[in-house]
Formats: sequence, C-alpha cells, structure tokens
Amino acid sequence: MHRFFVPKKNIQGVRGKIDGQELEHLRKVLRLRPGDHITVFDDSGYEHEAIIRSFAVERCEIEIISSDRIERESPLDMTLAVGLTKGEKMDFVVEKATELGVQVIAPFVSAFTVPKLDNDKVERRTARWQKIALSAAKQSARSRIPEIRPLCKFGDFVQQSFPDGVKLLFWEKEEQRTLLDLSREKNNVRSALLVVGAEGGFNETEANAAREHGFNLMSLGPRILRAETAALTAVSLVQFLWGDLG
Repeated sequence: MHRFFVPKKNIQGVRGKIDGQELEHLRKVLRLRPGDHITVFDDSGYEHEAIIRSFAVERCEIEIISSDRIERESPLDMTLAVGLTKGEKMDFVVEKATELGVQVIAPFVSAFTVPKLDNDKVERRTARWQKIALSAAKQSARSRIPEIRPLCKFGDFVQQSFPDGVKLLFWEKEEQRTLLDLSREKNNVRSALLVVGAEGGFNETEANAAREHGFNLMSLGPRILRAETAALTAVSLVQFLWGDLG
C-alpha cells in the first residue's frame, strides 16, 4: 500500500488532507483516485490506514480508518555530520542514512571540501536533501523524517553544544582507537554525534579542534574509505553497538 507523510496538524479526527509535494506524488505520479486505500504517517509517531475521498485544487481529502502508534525508530538518537561531497554522493548518504535510522543530518564545509556553493545552490541542495529524506523515510517505513540542518562551517559546528551522549570524529590518521574499544568503556549510549569528512578528510588543525571540544577521534580500520562509504560504515557500526541494527 502506498505510504504518505501527513503532518499531525492536517489530521482532525477521522478527516485529513494531503497537500504539497505529497499531493503531487499521489495525484500525478501514482495517479490514485477516490476510493483507493493508502497508508499515512504523521510527525507524532502514528501510522494511519486511510481512504481517499476527494480531490480539490491544492489538496486531497482522506478518511482515517484506523490508527496505530508504530515503534520503528532506533533507541539511539543519532546525528550524522558529514562534509559536503562532490556530485551526487551527498544525495546517496542522505538516503541511506535515513534508511539506517539517523535522526539528524548536518552537512558542513571544511578545509578539504571541494564544492563551492553560493546561497542559491545551498538552498536548492538542502531542499533536494529534504525530499530525499522524505522519500527514504516512506520507503523504509520509518515514523520520523530526519532533520536536515543548514550547511555550516566545520569550525562553527564543533563548537556547538551536544551535552548528552558521545561525540565521535572519524579520521584516517587515527590508527589505534576503534568503536569496539569505546563500546567496552560505554555500554549504555543513548545519543551519538558522528562526524565524517569530505573526500579529503580532515587536516591536523581540524582534528585537534574537535578533540579540544570533547570529540573522540576514531578509526574505521586500516583501509582508506571513500567519504560516502565512511559515513555509512560509521552509522552502521554505531547502530549495531548501541542501536537496533542486528
């Protein structure tokens, strides 16, 4: 059954409405009609079985048949901060990180970041990532769509407050300390901030700044991984150790 996101504010009792991007997909791509059954999920953790009742110019009216609170989110609250990559690699990271259960995705620019984006391009990229996250959340039957943070500078990002949980920066020059080592010290992590660089990784100054602000510098093994591989490997390992993967 086709699945759509409907904000809680658009549901009143057994009546609801679908608009915006989701309406376009429902009407023009899937070509659904009144009487068709669909599944919708809102931003409060509920999933609803519904029937399409009618269409107007800018909305679709639905009737809620049944509602259930779903528990498909990881117990680990995870933020993935990733250096801006070339081409469509960031699109891939956003999609797969959403499937793996990341709650917040925070792109940044650092010393080795190659793409140089003006404000208009940043806005277009951010809007694209939000659409990708929505689509991936629907496909993976998540009950929450990841938040896409505004693009920021690495130096500003590492200074932001993150009072709970662990802060991890994955750096190819860290050859000793691994996630397995950390898991032996911390077996009850409920919140994690993961930072992975762009194609060139991080320089010494950036790594030292992260360390000074409480980040644990971590290794992902002896091989050099591509930026997108490193990001998704880190997410998968952290979900396995402290989340719900495996």
